[in-house]
Amino acid sequence: MKPVDRPRWGTYVCLLAMQLVGALLFVWQELPEFRQMLLVPGQQLPKDPWSDLMMVGVVLIMQTGFWIRVRRVPIPVSTANMFFSHAFLFLGRLSFIFGSALFAVVVFRHLPELRPETSTTLLAQRAVIFVACLFALFCSSLEVERLGQAFAGNER
Repeated sequence: MKPVDRPRWGTYVCLLAMQLVGALLFVWQELPEFRQMLLVPGQQLPKDPWSDLMMVGVVLIMQTGFWIRVRRVPIPVSTANMFFSHAFLFLGRLSFIFGSALFAVVVFRHLPELRPETSTTLLAQRAVIFVACLFALFCSSLEVERLGQAFAGNER
């Protein structure tokens, strides 16, 4: 086997960090809104252009890191390590729990309670951002699972 060169690890870690920091920013930003949707279902959250713009930026950063990694940078793992494999596979599955919980609260608890005075324009804008955020979370969790599979090597 060819030894793994340092620049590949550096590039890979940087791209993975873009995705993981984006996921953390998403959770940090959306946690108060998630709590409010749980406490007062059906009440539309006030318009906050800063929050929406930040979420669009987070999605762009996460997706840029993901797609550059997938298309141009291989995962630079050359040796199997069962502990790292299990740890990253666990983190990959765990990382999407917040997105799944948020989806469940929005779709099954919040949307059915919306009132007639709800702004459909704001609802549509947030729906697009919400789906994009969930897709970015999915991609980052998939990336962490791929890293775990790479550490598994041939031992499946």
